Amino acid sequence: KAFSNDAKEMDTNGNGYLDNHEVAAAVLGDSVSLNQTEGQDLVQEFKSRMAGLPNPNAEGYHSFQQMEKEIFELAKAHPEEVQLKSLGKTSEGRDIWALKISEGAQGNTSHKTGLVVTGCHHAREWMTVEAPLKLVHDILDNKSTPENQNRLKEAELWVIPIVNPDGYEFTRNENSWWRKNRRPLEVDQNGKPTSAVGVDLNRNYWDGNPEHMYVYRPPGDTPGNTRDDFSATSDNPRSDTYRGPFGGSEPEVKALLDLELSNPNIRGVLDYHSYGDTILYPYGHTRQESPNAALYKEIGKKMQNASYGWDLEQSVGL
Repeated sequence: KAFSNDAKEMDTNGNGYLDNHEVAAAVLGDSVSLNQTEGQDLVQEFKSRMAGLPNPNAEGYHSFQQMEKEIFELAKAHPEEVQLKSLGKTSEGRDIWALKISEGAQGNTSHKTGLVVTGCHHAREWMTVEAPLKLVHDILDNKSTPENQNRLKEAELWVIPIVNPDGYEFTRNENSWWRKNRRPLEVDQNGKPTSAVGVDLNRNYWDGNPEHMYVYRPPGDTPGNTRDDFSATSDNPRSDTYRGPFGGSEPEVKALLDLELSNPNIRGVLDYHSYGDTILYPYGHTRQESPNAALYKEIGKKMQNASYGWDLEQSVGL
């Protein structure tokens, strides 16, 4: 019932049945062919979504429970290098797990240079759970190599494989195209009741400093007014890019802000998303170059070489 109007529009021959070619025309456009494996997978995924069935590809990725079990096993196997910490709870009661990876991890490692690596801000981006987990394994399973010994000795690495566990599990079991978290929203930004659910966590960041409000809401964007919204974010609670009732309103975002802002040794964040084969660096809110642009480009070019030539660009371009 939720997708009945969509289905009627897609049923171009009006026979009351959606065949693969009708779904492909609506979902794929000219981006990929139904003859390609990728196209077939996307069509099957969309059909499952419309039928309210779990995504058939879910078995190929860690569930939240499987991820949780795996990181507990890693912490037990590497007690000198791993400290497991819950940064907080989601609205549905799941832990936001972080692994601190460093030599002497159970003690104070705040004198070392800190880096945060995050996955799955956006619920439907499943591969971004796998990438941070692989990084953890690459270091811990090979900790005797000179490169990893140096990393463990000199750095404090924080890895959060699933920032958005509620949304992630919802995509695996009910709606594989869901993007936001799953917190019920009682009112919109104007205080009016709403039955909408979820905030785009990647649009909700703000550290509370009035001088940094532009990170959450650009100048010229009026609170609660969708007519002047910029294309990348919205005041509409039903939008995929809803920024939330106020900056830092979501428990997942608050957990990350508390980690990153309360540890002065943390010098950077690497955030995984699964769109575009692109390496993005700040700024994202303006075309003005960051004072650190030269450094970002230097690091980005090394990442570009390691990724076999992904595009490198300032994130405002996306």
